[in-house]
Amino acid sequence: MKIEPYFEQQGSGSPIVFIHGSYATTSTWKKMIGHLAESNHCISIKLPGHCGTPDPVDFAEPSIETELCIVGEVVRQLTHEPIHLVGHSFGGVVALAQALKGDINLHQMTLFEPVAIWVLDRSNGGEMASNVQAFLAKHHLDMLNESPRVCGHVIDFWGGENTFNALPDFIQESMTSLVKNNIRHWNIISTTTNTHNDLNGCNVPTRLVYGDESNPVSGAICTHLSKHLPNSNKYIIEGASHFLVTSHADDCLNILSNQSIC
Repeated sequence: MKIEPYFEQQGSGSPIVFIHGSYATTSTWKKMIGHLAESNHCISIKLPGHCGTPDPVDFAEPSIETELCIVGEVVRQLTHEPIHLVGHSFGGVVALAQALKGDINLHQMTLFEPVAIWVLDRSNGGEMASNVQAFLAKHHLDMLNESPRVCGHVIDFWGGENTFNALPDFIQESMTSLVKNNIRHWNIISTTTNTHNDLNGCNVPTRLVYGDESNPVSGAICTHLSKHLPNSNKYIIEGASHFLVTSHADDCLNILSNQSIC
């Protein structure tokens, strides 16, 4: 596999691998990498269909193995050291799946608001699981009706009302071209087959981070994950919402750099 389209790298030292979310790019990590690259080899993954990479070919039967293949190959070809794996939103889902797969050497992991909604289903997530299902039902209906700016509904679900409208026009326009990829991401996280036993068996030291102004679903996911990942700590950033990795980059950087995970 040719890995060239699927990553950016900066700096040298201990490797940190970053995975951005849906409707996002590697610029998600720009502020943090600006500091970390002074002493770390920072590798930013470009998800398929994002950042100018080719679209995935599995739209008919979406599989997270498409992403895991890319991450695994990039890591294996760029470093032979244990890595710190970092993911945001859907990127956090990919990072967690990579840790559960266990085919690359991780010495720690940081998940910023991973949208692993499957955890709620496995944990009898109650109101939070119902909130997600209600949103998805409306979202699918909006897509069938070709509602304008359907991507904005996703952004506002996770980030809060009017989050999408507050974005610059050029960012809003760029997101509209990623709707089919986002639908694929929802399909992946809705059909994940991992279980609590898989989480219980994952011993990678893990930070779980969310904002106190995020959709309560985000906090519920992190709380459920913290109960089942044996070497995990949970962090809450005050005043932050779903896009905390850019809006509260310094707080995220402090947490990510904290060596006392467990």
